[in-house]
Amino acid sequence: MPRRIIGLTGNIATGKSAVMRLAAERGALTIDADRVVHELLAEDEAIQAAVVAAFGPGVRRAAGGIDRAALGSLVFGDAAQLRRLEAILHPAVRLAIARRVAESDAPVIVIEAIKLLEGPLAALCDQIWVTTCTRQTQLARLRVCRGLDEATAVARVDAQGPQEEKIARADVVIATDGLLRETQEQFEAAWGQI
Repeated sequence: MPRRIIGLTGNIATGKSAVMRLAAERGALTIDADRVVHELLAEDEAIQAAVVAAFGPGVRRAAGGIDRAALGSLVFGDAAQLRRLEAILHPAVRLAIARRVAESDAPVIVIEAIKLLEGPLAALCDQIWVTTCTRQTQLARLRVCRGLDEATAVARVDAQGPQEEKIARADVVIATDGLLRETQEQFEAAWGQI
């Protein structure tokens, strides 16, 4: 089978992680762009310096690295600040992902990124898969699974573009409002078409 690269996207708390787990169970190399961001903020001194220069010393942890909670409180709910952070992070994230793809011999690679379609990462992908669910489900997941208060959950959901824009560009749409078994059935149908 020739190598296939699947781009997985969808707004926050729409079930991307569940789909990634299913792909990993099938032997796919899974690359989570958000995890790459966390690694860069914790380990990359040049990225840390750029973030501190842009957002002030209050975003640096005493022991080193970036305090993601402090940074998040500055950028979520402020579109200009979020774009500023993305301008720092996204080029480094794309480079790290491209490196992992190039170094892998996995027959299927799944790249999960909320902003997959907004940048050049989508060009790496043979297919685009989008997870979707209702706003109410997103907010409930953020409150229950991530422990966010209502206002913070709403701010995180509202900071992202409409799901419909992602769905319009999808090769595969996986609706995750139902039971995990229903998500898995949709995944299996799409996986069988690779």
